[in-house]
Amino acid sequence: MSYQEIKNKFKVSSLRLVYLVYWVLLAYIIAALIFWFIALNNQNNELNYYKIQMIDVNDSDHAQKARDLEIQKNNKTTQYIGEGIIFLLLIMAGAMFVFRIIRRQLVQSQQQYNFMMAITHELKTPIAVTKLNLETMQIRKLDYDRQQKLIRSTIQEANRLNALCNNMLLLSQIDTGGYTLTKEKVDLSTLASDCAEDFMERFPDRNIEVSVEDETTLAGDKLLLQLAINNLLENAIKYSGKDDPIGIKVFLINKKVVLQVIDEGFGISSAEKGKVFEKYFRGAQRQTKGTGLGLYLTREIVKQHHGDISMTNNVPHGCIFEVQFNSSKYV
Repeated sequence: MSYQEIKNKFKVSSLRLVYLVYWVLLAYIIAALIFWFIALNNQNNELNYYKIQMIDVNDSDHAQKARDLEIQKNNKTTQYIGEGIIFLLLIMAGAMFVFRIIRRQLVQSQQQYNFMMAITHELKTPIAVTKLNLETMQIRKLDYDRQQKLIRSTIQEANRLNALCNNMLLLSQIDTGGYTLTKEKVDLSTLASDCAEDFMERFPDRNIEVSVEDETTLAGDKLLLQLAINNLLENAIKYSGKDDPIGIKVFLINKKVVLQVIDEGFGISSAEKGKVFEKYFRGAQRQTKGTGLGLYLTREIVKQHHGDISMTNNVPHGCIFEVQFNSSKYV
């Protein structure tokens, strides 16, 4: 068993222990509440019994006084029941609140751990590939074609590292509210075509089909929109086979500018559809490279541009990511 497997097993055991202690404490508190009710009710019955015994049997109001004491006893019992129910509801509400906080913290801790593992791998891989390519060109005398292949590989890894850094910086700025959206006239068709052309150069073996219409302008931040398109294309390439085509479309419909990125890859299961835009989420195809930030950042960028993003199945397999923006003139 590897060190990582042992560590994960230990974390799972620790998580189970936390939940076990939590439920034991909650059961103890509820049991104490029940014991409190039983003790008070017994005390109430005993006091009522002694009060009735103290009534003079020769007293003409003996029966009425006994009835009054019985009513007082019943009222006390009702009071204890009401207070017990209120305390129980408060305890359960507090317990659910604490449970959700603990669970959220544990989930976030696990997500951040997975993210750090992924980001470490994502940073080390392009650095290692770049270093190896440069050392190969330095040590060996290669022909022109071989040199160009290594240079293309190095540029591809550098672009990948640059995209990762951009995602990290943008994530930090969005989370802290430090990014100021700039608005300019952006032709989404031209921007999408440029992004697709860049990916064609980076992945010459992939089939990327481009279909765009004219006059698809909107007011937005060109840098952010470019990053969103790149994230969608990167996602399509990661989660589809080498021979599967990828399509990018931009068109107008009902005065909205629509961007679609279509792939014929692995697809997304029904259970994961509602999570694809969550921070750090990665699908079942975890063997693919990634940090789980691309789609989350894309959604945030679309939201900042007052647009909508959705994901649907591509028949017979694959996914269609669609983004809709309001068409507008230069602001």
